[in-house]
Amino acid sequence: MYNRLTAFIDRNEVLTEARHGFRTKKCMEMTLQIFTKSVQETIERKLNPIGVFLDLTKAYDVLNHKVLLSKLDSYGIRGVANQCFKSYLSHRKQCVEIKSKDQGTFVSTTREITQGSTLGPLLFLLYINDLPLNGLDPNIILFADDTNILISGDNLNIVQSRLNKVMQEIET
Repeated sequence: MYNRLTAFIDRNEVLTEARHGFRTKKCMEMTLQIFTKSVQETIERKLNPIGVFLDLTKAYDVLNHKVLLSKLDSYGIRGVANQCFKSYLSHRKQCVEIKSKDQGTFVSTTREITQGSTLGPLLFLLYINDLPLNGLDPNIILFADDTNILISGDNLNIVQSRLNKVMQEIET
């Protein structure tokens, strides 16, 4: 499932250009270069830059599944495929089976999984993929579960106001 989903995303160019990491020719070093260059250009234009750096703890485990499924639908993952993701995201269970030549087979108790998944990082990328497209004015760069935002302006009060607005939008 993971390979098919990544192939779909690559083939359909689903990820925003602001997305770095997990993409060809868009590594961490490139992310740092782009952001640093943006800061330098801001300073050269005599503007006041404010950088916001977000690193979400356990980002893959806190997604609103209803919103995620809606976003998958908007990317063309509909019908049975969307229902498969719905099933995958809810009430997943696992157990461990150990086979031994000497002692036979042992199967652990089945338990519900409450966090972590193979698809988690990729689903998180799709979940926040539209962040740079929602009308926010600042320079946004996404890398894995990190988000770098550059807000600038010639008046510190205006920059502060824009910062507050951006943070409210991101929280929403």
